[in-house]
Amino acid sequence: MTTALAPTAASTRAGAAPRRSVGLLPATATLAQQKVVAAVRSGDAIFALLSPVVFFLCFYVPLHRRFELGGADYAQFLTPIILLQAGIFTAIAATEVAGADARAGIRERMMSLPIPRISPILGRMTWVVGRLLIALVGGLVIGYILGFRFQGSIVDSIGFVILALVFGLALSLLTDAIGSVAASSMAVASFLMIPQLILVLASTGLVPAESFPGWAQPFVRNQPLSVFADALRDLSSGAGLDPTAVIAWSIGLLVAGGLAVAAVGRKQVTR
Repeated sequence: MTTALAPTAASTRAGAAPRRSVGLLPATATLAQQKVVAAVRSGDAIFALLSPVVFFLCFYVPLHRRFELGGADYAQFLTPIILLQAGIFTAIAATEVAGADARAGIRERMMSLPIPRISPILGRMTWVVGRLLIALVGGLVIGYILGFRFQGSIVDSIGFVILALVFGLALSLLTDAIGSVAASSMAVASFLMIPQLILVLASTGLVPAESFPGWAQPFVRNQPLSVFADALRDLSSGAGLDPTAVIAWSIGLLVAGGLAVAAVGRKQVTR
C-alpha cells in the first residue's frame, strides 16, 4: 500500500495548500495493513492459527471416547464451539489493540488527518475479520483431520462461515469500544478470560444440555454460545435450522457493538 496518512513537511508549512483528502477505502486499507503487519511481527497471527488447534485437542482427547460411546462423532460436535471460542479470543485481542492505539494517541493523530473519521475503526475491524479467518482455518483443519465434515449444501457451508464471522465481529465491536476508554485495556482483556471460560464450559458446545443439572439447563440452552454452537452444528450437518434465536442474538450483538463504537467516537470528537 502506498497511501500516505502522515502529514508531510510541505503540508504543514505556513501557507501550504490544504492536503487532499484520502478516500475511505484507501485509508481503511492502509490502516488495516498496518494492523496485519503488526500482528505478524508480534506473533499474534500464529497464535490465532494455532490456539484453536491446541484447545480442540485439550477438549477432544479426554472427552471423545466417552462421547462417542453413544455413536456420535465428537469432532463434528466440538468444532463449532472451538471456532466460537476463537472468535472470543479475537475480541479479547481487539480490546488490547484498541487500548494500545488509545495510549499511543493514535486516534487523536488520525482525527487531524484528511481521512474519514470512520476509517480507524474500519481498519481495526478489517484486521479482526482477517484474524477470524486465520482462526477458522486452524479450527477447521484440525477438526477435519479428526472427523469434522460439512455435510450440508454449499449454502449451509457458506452460512456456517458467515455466522462464525458475525459472532466474532460483533463481540470485537464491543470490546474495541471498551478497550478505547478503559484505563487499562490489558487488565480488561485478562478479566474477559473469566466469563469466556464460564460461557464455554456452561454451554452445549462441549456436551449436550442434558448433561447438566436440571436447574442449569435453561441457562445452558439459551446463552449465546449455545445458540450459536447449535446453529453452526445444524449448518454443518445439513439439519434443518430454526434461525430465529441465532438471528436475534446476531442482530442484538451487532447493534450493541455498533452503538458502543458510535458512543466512543462521539465522546472522542467532543472531547
